[in-house]
Amino acid sequence: MFILVNGLLAGLGLAAMLALGDGLFATQTFPVLIDVSYVPGMENLPSIVELLIHLLISIVLAFFLMHFYPRGQAAAVAKYLGYWNLGFALAYVVFSWLSGTSMSWVGFLIWLLGHLLYSVMLMVQMERQR
Repeated sequence: MFILVNGLLAGLGLAAMLALGDGLFATQTFPVLIDVSYVPGMENLPSIVELLIHLLISIVLAFFLMHFYPRGQAAAVAKYLGYWNLGFALAYVVFSWLSGTSMSWVGFLIWLLGHLLYSVMLMVQMERQR
C-alpha cells in the first residue's frame, strides 16, 4: 500500500509539474510523458487513459526505486538517485522521438526538474520510513 500511494502521489506531482511548465514556457513535456500512440493498438486512446497508464508506470517505477533504495550514507542515496535521473533524462530523448514531439533545452530542463521532484518525493517518503 505504501508504494501504491507514494507512486500515485509522485506520478501526479510529476504530471502537474510538467503541465505547469508547459503552460508557463510553451513546451511539450506533458504530452511526451503520457503519449503512447507509438504503441500498436494504443493510437487513439483518450488523454485520461494515457494519464492512467502513466500513473501505473509510476507505481511500477516507485516499486523498483523504493525496493532497491540504499539504506546507507547520503552519498550512496545521491548517487542512486542520480542514476535514476540519468535514466529519466535519456527517456526524454527517446519518448520525444517516439511521439514526434520537438525537443528543446527548456523542455529538457522542465523534464529533468519534474523527474527530480518525482525522485525527491519518493526519497522523502523512504527516509520517513527508516
